[in-house]
Amino acid sequence: MKRIIFDVESVGLHGEGFAVGFVVQEDGKNIASGSCACSADAARGDASDRKWVAENVTLPAQHVPRSSPREVREWFWGVWTRYKAEGAELWTDCGWPVEANFLAACVADEPLGRKWEGPYPLLDVAVMFRAVGWNPLGTYPREDDELPAHNPLNDARQSARLLLTAEAALGKVASQSGGDLAND
Repeated sequence: MKRIIFDVESVGLHGEGFAVGFVVQEDGKNIASGSCACSADAARGDASDRKWVAENVTLPAQHVPRSSPREVREWFWGVWTRYKAEGAELWTDCGWPVEANFLAACVADEPLGRKWEGPYPLLDVAVMFRAVGWNPLGTYPREDDELPAHNPLNDARQSARLLLTAEAALGKVASQSGGDLAND
């Protein structure tokens, strides 16, 4: 089973997403990753949120550059639909509001063609943490390739690793369950 774990950086919690990073896992192994970004200045958001972005967000060194948030969304939608066609699930970590707003904007860019193409369900690493009894809002140590934080690719890498950690703690690997834990 394939899944995409993704992270978005936006200008504030409810501002426009300007950078996205993702990791693709198959059978518990990372098989692909990537990122895309435009300038935060091109995204909607307020001044105090822009200040936080300028002080805290770093873009991946190797990202696909775009000139607008819509172009970033188009790029990611292409990634999503490619892997969705292969049966992939879409995962985030605490997906409200940033990633949820990003996906809603992706659909709003072409509502007639995309209204049925979004992730269903949108799965969340935070829920897995809650199931294990860990704090879904906690701060957890990072591996070297997950630094610095607030870099969408690094954040996606950490979320992908933590998802596998939570699954191992649950004693079930989702790819082996076939999605039907009720019959296990």
